[in-house]
Amino acid sequence: MKTCPKCNESNGDNRTECFKCKASLGPVDTYKKICTKCNLIYSQKTDTCENCGSRLSVYSGDNYSTPYSGSSEGGCWMYIVSVLIPLVGIILGCIYTARREDELGKSLIITGVVSNIVVVILGIMLASCSGY
Repeated sequence: MKTCPKCNESNGDNRTECFKCKASLGPVDTYKKICTKCNLIYSQKTDTCENCGSRLSVYSGDNYSTPYSGSSEGGCWMYIVSVLIPLVGIILGCIYTARREDELGKSLIITGVVSNIVVVILGIMLASCSGY
């Protein structure tokens, strides 16, 4: 709740002026968003960067936190899954590409495809060694 500086009346968080005395309560825009690629700052209503088209993250001073953190923190497990279960890696790559996290999506797809090829080659080699 916002408190009016003039009459001390309680107002809702989304109000820009006091309902009782009509004094200004300040802007509703309480946070900004930043493009992690271009470092451009936008208002909270914008979802994608106008310059590069990537998804924006919440900006709080010097640091920022991504709503879909997979590209920098905790992204290692996706590569492990892409190697161990290649089809899942390809599916995860498609999901991240659809989310406009192109770099992570492309690398997961490539890892999944390469792992798939390695699995097929190993399968052929094992089948030819066993004599079947």
